[in-house]
Parts: sequence; C-alpha cells; structure tokens
Amino acid sequence: MRAAAPETPCLAFLEALPVAERWQRARDWIARAPRPFFAQLRARRTALDCGAAILVAGRAEVEEILSLPQVFSVALYKPKMGEFMLALDGTEVNYRDKAVMRAVLSWRDLPAIRDLAGAETDAALDAGLDQGGGSIDVVASVSRRVPLRIVQRFFGFAAPDADLLRWSYANQFDQFNNLPFDERPDADAIHAAADLARQEMRAAFARIIPARVAAIEAGADLPDDVLTRLLRLHLPAATGFGMDRVVINVGGLLIGAIETTSEAVVHALAELLGRPQILAAARAAARTGPAAFDGYVWEALRFAPIVAFMFRQAETDHVLGRGSPAESRIAKGRVVLPLSLSAMFDATGVPDPDRFDPARPEQTYLHFGRGHHECLGRYVAGAMVPEIVRRILLRDAVRAEGAVEDGGTPFPTAFRISCAGRPAGDAGPG
Repeated sequence: MRAAAPETPCLAFLEALPVAERWQRARDWIARAPRPFFAQLRARRTALDCGAAILVAGRAEVEEILSLPQVFSVALYKPKMGEFMLALDGTEVNYRDKAVMRAVLSWRDLPAIRDLAGAETDAALDAGLDQGGGSIDVVASVSRRVPLRIVQRFFGFAAPDADLLRWSYANQFDQFNNLPFDERPDADAIHAAADLARQEMRAAFARIIPARVAAIEAGADLPDDVLTRLLRLHLPAATGFGMDRVVINVGGLLIGAIETTSEAVVHALAELLGRPQILAAARAAARTGPAAFDGYVWEALRFAPIVAFMFRQAETDHVLGRGSPAESRIAKGRVVLPLSLSAMFDATGVPDPDRFDPARPEQTYLHFGRGHHECLGRYVAGAMVPEIVRRILLRDAVRAEGAVEDGGTPFPTAFRISCAGRPAGDAGPG
C-alpha cells in the first residue's frame, strides 16, 4: 500500500512515484510551498521529470533555457495567440513587430506614466476610503483601475472599462494559465471566452481606428498615444506592418497590462505588509522618493512573484547544463518549466538569497523574463507598479485586513487594507 502524500514538500516521496503521477503533487507544492520545494530541487541539481513537464530549478540552467529560443520555444503560445509576435520565435514578424512597438513605446513617456499612475492611485484611495470608512479593496479600487487608465490614455485603446477588463482577463487566463499541463476541467470554456473576447476587441478596433485615421487626416489635435503614433507611421506596404498588425499589437498591450500589474501590486504590497521591520524602512523610502523606494518592490516580488515558472517546449534533443553536475538530457517535444522563482533564490547567482535586500542589482530579478522573450512592456511596468505601491504606503497606518483572495482563479480577486488619509508633506513622483 502506497504511503500517504506528505503535505510539505518531500522530494524523496516525489521521486518514488511513477513519473506520470508526479506532476499533480509537484503542482500542488508549487502553489502552496514553492520555496522549500525548489530548494530541494536545486540541491538535486538535475532536472526532474514529472511527466506532464520537466522541472528545472538551477539559475544557470533556467537562464540557459531562456537564452535558447530556437531550442526551447514558445510553441505552446501558438494555439492561444495565433499571429501575435510573442508566439512567433525566430521570424520576421517577431523581429519587425518588436522593433516597431519599441519605437512607439517611448522612454520619454515614462515620467508621465509614473505621474498618472500616482495620481490615479491617490484618487482611487481617496474615493475608496471615503466610501469604505478607512478600508479599501486594493484589487477592485486600485490595482486593476490604474493600469486600465494607462491602457486608455497612453496606449490609446479607448473602450469602456468593463469591456477592457473582461477582454484582458479572459485572454490572460487562457494564454498563460490554461496550458495542457494545467489540466483544467473547464479548459474549453476558458479558451472559448478568450476567443469571444478577441472577436469583441477586433470589433472595437473596427470602430476606433477609422475614426482615429479620419481625425489624423483632418489635422485634429489628438493625444500622443501609442495607437495614434502607429497610425501616423505610414510604413511602406513592403514592411508587412499593416492595420492588422496595429490591431494585434495594441490588443497585446491591453492583454499584458492589467492582470499582471494588478497581481504584481498586490503581491508586493502583501509581502511588504507582512514584514513589519522591512515595511517601516520601505515607508521611509517611499517618503524620500522613487529612487530610494523602488528596490523594495522588486525585492518583495522576488519573494512573491506573479509566476513561479515560465514554460517552453523543446524543439530538439538538448543536453542542459552540459559538463556540470546539473547535466540533464531533454528530449525533443518535452514541455520544460524553467522555475524562475527558484532561480532568484539560487545562491550560486544570488548572494545570501534568503535575506530581504532592496539594494540588489537589477540582473538578480527575472520578473520580466530574460533574453528573447523579455517583456515588451517592462519599462512601462517599471514605472507603474512601484509607484502604485509607493502611493499606498505613503498613507498612514496601512495594514492588511486579511489574506489575498483569488476566488479559485490564477489572479488576485480581493485584498482589503485599511489606512488613513493622505499624509502631510506627501512626496511627489520625484
């Protein structure tokens, strides 16, 4: 008779199981106790075959996977994203679309994005606290609302709030949390909801874009947003960047902006609120300004990232970590999970990894990926996420009223905090 599964991670128990039975238990530990589990995997050194996926825990091996897009591809994205550049490794479409989008996502916008994120956070806190008597749900009132305003005002996707939130949620769920290894019983329904959302998005663009083009041609005074910049480009037809690419790429900005930002804000805030000594230092830094404060957010997200792993598919047989104690053979066609959370706690690349250190260098973190698939919006998020958290921590007597709730979804659905009004001498965005 097989022994009962331990509640706490136990690699010896997992290795004793048939390979095909390992993933369900491993997935549970990743959700409930990732750091202890990953520490055991790093000590094992070699990759662990769990049937549905191969787990890779060491930093060097995680970075090797992320640096070889032709070997470890994002083929699993293709059924979800179609012709979006993120699903098209090593193609002209990927090369061209990234270049165009990086050109219109100007770094000159970042101070204004940070200012807007701060102002919207303050307004949301003021309104929510007035209505809630000093208590507010961060998810409903702040962490989804602020990136929504960035999408509308800086990306130029001028659609109703409820529609944008629904479209973003449906596609984030399907594209990143409804993969074969997720084994969801409602997988088809999740995918159908995302398909419907994309149809509705295209219909919205069919209304928005002709009106915007007509306004441009009429010489109207228009906001200098991403959509308007794309429509003003007048790229030659030979580039292949036509109106269909405008639609799919601006739609991609929406999908990548709202739930990821909300999750990052909530995770960082909850982590800081759960560390009283660190919280005091973070609040002092928040009053000083962004340069002193932002490291607290990125370090909090190292302990509580929005994802514990990325996913890739081996396009050829490959020897991972060749010549090292971690050497592992990966067969063509296998799904591989580079455990990014684990890599950020690997002492071979992160000194004293269990210590909370807001002064760690940027290369410590894998929050935005690494290499070929580094997040397109990392600089927008780099301005927006820490400023939202900073404005919350500028309030007096901030405390969590309970744990983060997810409602059985991959995303935070509620996180209630209490705090006082805006303190005197509030530091601006700096």
